[in-house]
Amino acid sequence: MHRVSQTVSATSSETRRCLVTGGSSGIGRATAGRLEEAGWQVTTLSRRMRAPDGTQAIAGDAADPAHLARAIALAAGPDGRLQGLVCAAGVPPSGPWDDPSHWEEVIRVDLSAAWEAARLAWPALRAGRGSVVFIGSIVGSAEGSARSPAYAAAKAGLEGLARSLALLGAPDGMRVNVVAPGAIDTPFDVALFPPDDRPDVPLGRMGTPDEVAAVAAFLLSPAAAYVNGAVWRVDGGRTVLSPASAAGRLASGEHIEA
Repeated sequence: MHRVSQTVSATSSETRRCLVTGGSSGIGRATAGRLEEAGWQVTTLSRRMRAPDGTQAIAGDAADPAHLARAIALAAGPDGRLQGLVCAAGVPPSGPWDDPSHWEEVIRVDLSAAWEAARLAWPALRAGRGSVVFIGSIVGSAEGSARSPAYAAAKAGLEGLARSLALLGAPDGMRVNVVAPGAIDTPFDVALFPPDDRPDVPLGRMGTPDEVAAVAAFLLSPAAAYVNGAVWRVDGGRTVLSPASAAGRLASGEHIEA
């Protein structure tokens, strides 16, 4: 499980280093690629050995402390400094809502893994005055989930975790924020409408992983130096659509989840 796909050349102390969990696909992969293009040295940790060109990938379980510790050590480099941590690893809302094994797995991967990553990376992030971004969801913070209360609980929990860590890290110049996507065009979740025809979204379409990645990259950047403990929704206006307007847009009886 612990293989490095490619080696990134040594860089100067000014290089910004970031670990992205769940970087093999979807939003995590898009974020890793965008950061690499912006000059970051990026390490990804995910179950599959896939990562954007120019980044280094480790195969492993993003919720396993041993795998996380190894990835953090590699990402932080010899001086033990991290300027960024993006927690994008997750499992989708699926499985019987009252199945204890489903509950435990979703909470483990979608919530506990982020806490574990932040806990283990905290010394390196403190040394690098780093920034953390959790990939949340509008499910949990603004919507419930009839399919997976576990998913909604995990994503809502990420926001409470981020606000708390934002308080803990602020004295050391560290920031922690959440990006909460809506309906994004990835294989992560099956949509009931075509990506370019979403009556439940005011902009009329699903978002792209890169549109979410752009917000995550901004929150990691010096341009967001005064943003801390915030939740940034990237949902095309879905959560500001009134129930009456939504009812007019959606066919009777249809229900969509991001």
